[in-house]
Amino acid sequence: MCYTDIMELDKKFISKIIRFYGLIVVLANAIAVVAANLTTIPFFEIDSVKRWEKFLAENKITNAAIIFAFAVPAFVCFIYSKSIFKSEEKIVKNMAEIPSVFSLSSVIGWNLYFFIEIPFVLYAKAKLGIQIKAILISSWGYTLFSGMTAWTISYLLIELLNRTILLPRVFPQGHIQQASFSFRPSFRHLMLFCFMVSSVFPVVMLLTSLIALCLNNGLAVNGGIIFVSFLILLFAFIINISLSKIILNPLNKLTAAAEKIKAGDYKSRVPVVTADELGILADSFNDMAESLLEKEFMRDTFGKVVDPEVRDYLLKEKLLQGGALGGETREVTVLFCDIRSFTAMSEKMDAAEVVTLLNRYFTVLGQCIAAHHGIINKYIGDAIMAIFGAPVKSDNSAQDAFCAACDMRKALVELNREFLATGLPEVRFGIGIHTGPVFAGTIGAETRMEYTVIGDTVNTASRLESLCKNYKTDLLISAASAEKIKTDLEFVDEAQIRGKEEPMKVFSFKSIL
Repeated sequence: MCYTDIMELDKKFISKIIRFYGLIVVLANAIAVVAANLTTIPFFEIDSVKRWEKFLAENKITNAAIIFAFAVPAFVCFIYSKSIFKSEEKIVKNMAEIPSVFSLSSVIGWNLYFFIEIPFVLYAKAKLGIQIKAILISSWGYTLFSGMTAWTISYLLIELLNRTILLPRVFPQGHIQQASFSFRPSFRHLMLFCFMVSSVFPVVMLLTSLIALCLNNGLAVNGGIIFVSFLILLFAFIINISLSKIILNPLNKLTAAAEKIKAGDYKSRVPVVTADELGILADSFNDMAESLLEKEFMRDTFGKVVDPEVRDYLLKEKLLQGGALGGETREVTVLFCDIRSFTAMSEKMDAAEVVTLLNRYFTVLGQCIAAHHGIINKYIGDAIMAIFGAPVKSDNSAQDAFCAACDMRKALVELNREFLATGLPEVRFGIGIHTGPVFAGTIGAETRMEYTVIGDTVNTASRLESLCKNYKTDLLISAASAEKIKTDLEFVDEAQIRGKEEPMKVFSFKSIL
């Protein structure tokens, strides 16, 4: 995952929170020591254990070993924190796994506590002649109880704080799963943790205590109790797995459906099979998908009423929000295209044929315009007004308009063959192209508006198209456009444009078909 997708990190804040996490680990270990000393740990061979405890007290070995139980987690947390602060990307990468790493450091510390005791146990055996099997089992029980206690307290507290404070700060936009964690904590890990803490650990401790009580009092160990204990663990494991699947299966289906919607499949739905919170979530998701489908339909319909590029521009810039009107002045190229003698031609056709011809004509010519980054601003009867350079800016709008006009010529030849084959009349058109400044934006009333361009440039392009009849050509280009077009054009005349005092040089280009 790229750090550029994430807001600038507040390293001082993160550092303070992580130090607080380290303090939680230390306090969890202190609570574990107190809890272990106040709890009856199952002992075997009480006489050997008492002699061992006296040996520990005289040599103060326990105090030294407990220091490791505190020092090792603190050292692990310090080294881990220092390593992730090497770069902002490493901070992001390791943020969600901090609770797991910090809590497991306590387990490492208490395991070291157990292994540190082993050499001293061997020494005590040689010097005092005690039975070390009972001592090792008792020490293991103390270590297990303390380690599990410290792990449970530190993990739950740090995970809760991490989800409440740190992760929302580091991932304000979400997408936490995109960070490439070396360890990716999941719901399954949490369920396994709950199984260990709530089932395995208590059952093992109680069973060990019972066995120790029986052995210390010369009683036979009841095999049925051991069988029932393992049966309880099996049932607890099955319940844990079943509960995990009951929760995860709907969530996985929800995730898959969300990915489909993200890809544009707004018809994706999830089955609702329960009336609990997951069922409510599934219903809400389906309602959201239905709403998105409706909005996409409206967006698609909007893109048919206006050009899709205009639609996307208006929605992106929020120009329609609150009935906002206005725009900006920019240089564009305007193309006008009009069918020659359309009125006379349409009088010989019925209305259905006229509509069929125009729809096919507009579709084919619209594709030529769109292929060169132009938009059809409006249809004026049988005429097309197209804009190049607005709303999306163009490096050379005149060149785009010229290329579109050349493609429109070629397309019209093929289109006329199609018309003649279906009994429709042949079509001829005239095209006028002019480049200049316009006001581009939304105009109209606050309740009904349109995106368009206004200015003398539009009028000039329209009048150039009208002059095509006088010069018996299908394309006239103004000098302002011609100087930007990277093609040798043919000079036509210094034409007098209606509304202009000075004549304007106009150019054309012979179609090569």
